[in-house]
Amino acid sequence: MATLRVLIVEDMANVRERLSNVIESQSDFELVAVTENVEQGLQALLAHKPDLALVDLGLPDGSGVEVIRAIGQQKLKTQALVISGFQDEKNVFKALEAGARGYVYKLEEDQKIIEAINYILEGGAPISPIIARLVLNKFQTPEPDENQTEALTSKQQNILLYISQGFTSKEIAEKLGISYYTVTTHIKNIYEKLQVNSRVEAIYEARKIGLID
Repeated sequence: MATLRVLIVEDMANVRERLSNVIESQSDFELVAVTENVEQGLQALLAHKPDLALVDLGLPDGSGVEVIRAIGQQKLKTQALVISGFQDEKNVFKALEAGARGYVYKLEEDQKIIEAINYILEGGAPISPIIARLVLNKFQTPEPDENQTEALTSKQQNILLYISQGFTSKEIAEKLGISYYTVTTHIKNIYEKLQVNSRVEAIYEARKIGLID
């Protein structure tokens, strides 16, 4: 079996050390670079063209999704495995949509990480149970009625856009010159029309059907 060349992109020193030890414990794995942020990760990706990149998402200068996306943009054969503490829909789906081959929760045992890597080599797509439940719950939720989504008013669409940009209800009220109560009422109506229960779900559904970019 050929040696698997591995890149690590992780900002936490203790996790970098742990992942490095995991890779170096395997005789058929070679650690080619250990990086701390997006910029270093991108540089190492292009310099080493590794077979596998273990990528964290919450990095000091951006998101590990940028590293994952660059793999496809540069037409590299590198496979990306997310190893992150993030468990929210926004980060999970962004990583998978960018091309990640798997998503492993950062607190998994070392052996689970090795198994996930080997599973990728066998053509699989490893996902930690806690992440798999999130994905399954999402896809088992009924799709929103297109007639309902089209019924969003222009003001509701503006509010939805501000939500996607990370503004709070109070900030949205100030920007639109309306009361906080009015904004929260609009948000409640948006949730009902999109058949969602949170801001993250609302953003995901709105992007999926083209209401926001």
